[in-house]
Amino acid sequence: MADRSDGGTRAAEDGRGGPDPQATLEGVMALVNSSPSLVYLKDTEFRYTFVNHTFTRDSGKTLADMYGRGDEVIMPPEFVAQVRADELKVMEGGAPLAYEEEVVTPKGRRHFSVVKLPVYGEGGEVIGIGGFVTDITERKLQELEQQRMIAAQREALRELSTPLLPIAEGVLAVPLVGVIDPERARQIVDNLLHGIAEHRAHTAILDITGIRMMDAEVARTLVQAARASRLVGARVVLTGISPEVAQTLVTLGVDLGGVTTLATLASGIAFALRE
Repeated sequence: MADRSDGGTRAAEDGRGGPDPQATLEGVMALVNSSPSLVYLKDTEFRYTFVNHTFTRDSGKTLADMYGRGDEVIMPPEFVAQVRADELKVMEGGAPLAYEEEVVTPKGRRHFSVVKLPVYGEGGEVIGIGGFVTDITERKLQELEQQRMIAAQREALRELSTPLLPIAEGVLAVPLVGVIDPERARQIVDNLLHGIAEHRAHTAILDITGIRMMDAEVARTLVQAARASRLVGARVVLTGISPEVAQTLVTLGVDLGGVTTLATLASGIAFALRE
């Protein structure tokens, strides 16, 4: 029959004892104090009962300074009220609360990741609230820089996808290729109007040879581009309409009145130079 002696007996036979509570406590404290996050514990009256080394380093307050006192020791009253409201919600709801916040500190404006959670006693009752606050400023700055780079790259791609080519004095060509969605259509209009003003153009040639499909909104946007161009003193010549696009324009009933349409970009350039 197998030996069914309990774990305590086996540990004794192996020469191993159970966990030393004091050693365990010291290990946990070492772990918490080594954390790069600000770690704290408050009682149910929102008074500090523990802060780790990172907290004391960043706040300039020792545990003795903080013990038995509230957030008014380290922050303005308006922030104290918000923090207390958040922590009351955590204690009453019995669930952790995680969020990010931007705070003005002695080090300047910083971004923090905050986790707050109810702390329970051995009987299951809430005895306080714990918090873990991590400075994520560097990560947020990297994210913001990445967003700026993406925006700049997107803008560069838009400009490349809607080139303005000065053909002659007062004449611009805008060859369009690929899919034109509503956002790109608006970009085309914006670039076209700026280009007309910058080059003092009297004629702008919109060449859509590379466009095979066009929906109603895009078609109307191109017509609006022609009308807007006339308002700033230029005319629009539309070239390269494919049979598919022509059919779309007819089906949609798009009014091309006042817009010169020609078969090819070359014929559009010749027309503009003759005038």
